[in-house]
Amino acid sequence: MILIKKVILISLCLFLTGCAGIADYTIDLENGYRIDRLSAHQIAIYGDKPVQSDDETIVNYLYVPAKVTDVWWNKDYIVTKQIVLVVDENGYEKPPEKLSNKEISYWIINVNNHQVFGPFDEKELEAETDNLGLTEKISLTSIEKLK
Repeated sequence: MILIKKVILISLCLFLTGCAGIADYTIDLENGYRIDRLSAHQIAIYGDKPVQSDDETIVNYLYVPAKVTDVWWNKDYIVTKQIVLVVDENGYEKPPEKLSNKEISYWIINVNNHQVFGPFDEKELEAETDNLGLTEKISLTSIEKLK
């Protein structure tokens, strides 16, 4: 009987650790925005309302594509840092092996009118925050610290 319980417990542990989605999560932000982790590299920002676009035939709830690594927000804006994923020989998206500034992008979301600005490099981000009148100090926080 004890052996059967051990076998069941070990089998259950192996099953749960091998299940896709067990480590997935959602982090709520301001005004219906959220960070969704769908896999180790598929971490993106979605909204309850579609992105404002000039093309009204496209309805898109994805505000910042994967892989979002850091975020900052207030009542008006969300600022994110993203590692641009590359497609490997098998067609899977993954971070580049050697990360450089070329693979890092920044995005700004106006949560009030559902506009997305970006991708930017670090200097362009500074210029755009000035252009938007965003005077608060932006201190990005790792997604891992928020979950």
